[in-house]
Amino acid sequence: MLAGVNSRQNAVSGGYRQVKDPFPKPLDDIDAPQFRLSRRGENNRLRKGQSKIHRRYIPALCSAVPRGMASRVVARMGSHDWCRNPDLVELRRQGYTPYTKRKDPTYQPKPMRIHARSESREALTALSLALAANCDYNPDNDYPFEIMAPFEHIAQAMGMLHVYENGRKSYDPPRHALSVMEQLGYVIVLHGKDSESGQNKPLRVWLSEQFFTSRGITVDEIRQWLGQFKRWAVEKGLTETLRRKYERHLLRIERIGIDLADRHSLRNRLRQIKRWVVSPDLAKRKQAKVSELEQALDNVDAQERGQNAQRLDLFLDESLQKVSRLGKRRQPRQEAYYQAFVKWSTSAKVPRYEVIKLEQELKQQYPALLNSDPEAYYRLLLTRAGVLNV
Repeated sequence: MLAGVNSRQNAVSGGYRQVKDPFPKPLDDIDAPQFRLSRRGENNRLRKGQSKIHRRYIPALCSAVPRGMASRVVARMGSHDWCRNPDLVELRRQGYTPYTKRKDPTYQPKPMRIHARSESREALTALSLALAANCDYNPDNDYPFEIMAPFEHIAQAMGMLHVYENGRKSYDPPRHALSVMEQLGYVIVLHGKDSESGQNKPLRVWLSEQFFTSRGITVDEIRQWLGQFKRWAVEKGLTETLRRKYERHLLRIERIGIDLADRHSLRNRLRQIKRWVVSPDLAKRKQAKVSELEQALDNVDAQERGQNAQRLDLFLDESLQKVSRLGKRRQPRQEAYYQAFVKWSTSAKVPRYEVIKLEQELKQQYPALLNSDPEAYYRLLLTRAGVLNV
């Protein structure tokens, strides 16, 4: 009786509990709405019971820094505060532009808050340190401040290179940080299609003058450090070694197909950076010396013409001899073993670590052979590599 009263009260007050239907309707019923699992929903279903990964790695410089100018630049980069960077603040007020939308005139970037998050600032700092540590500071090269390493190695130096189980490599945070620095004008990037993955990736990177001046490094300091680097290379006898290293780099770039032969605007921009590096006083003195030599040659030619004014045939013969001497090209130096070494070391069949290992072993046994007799050095190197049969 009491149970019937309670059930009647529940029915009046609406207190009946809903009982689960033991025979639910199928999902493919016509009345039921159709849902398609998204990629994010599928990933969440597979990750059920596990915490979501915010980021796999914390960006930090993981590679050794060469001594000299690289260590000085890295020391300046590590103490930079991105919250007080006016270029970054202005860029975030306008909004970032993805690389795929840079040629779209209808794209409107979305403004952001002026201060970047800590993850973005850490990535920008680690990228700046890695670029400064792997930069080429030789002032004798045609295009200074080039990063002498693939961007995949830069991501590995930042500690942000992730390799999946199937072997695919991913480094999205370093690429995003490089895109931000490219929009800031701190770096100059040559994009192209990667031969292995077929994706559009940064293939060559150069540092611009804003990369240094935005961190408080003045032009005079850069010129002083470059002068010290050149004097150090001359004292240690490394001028020829650095030149050949740069030649091997250019040969490897040309073999891959990412040279600057048809990129005139990019070459002009890089030459502008080199003119910024060279001291204007030195350029003025060089121009004055060239003008002085040209004037002296004009005076000598005028005197010769005055002496031989009556003999026009002699003057024409001498002029023809001068033109023929100027037209003669210099005979190339006999560097057969060096050319063979370059062809062997830049081939895809030989891993780079084996070449470096052979060079280090040979330099330890014969430290002065490269400077005294380069051809003998490369001949011995090719012999030990098994290319030459003695």
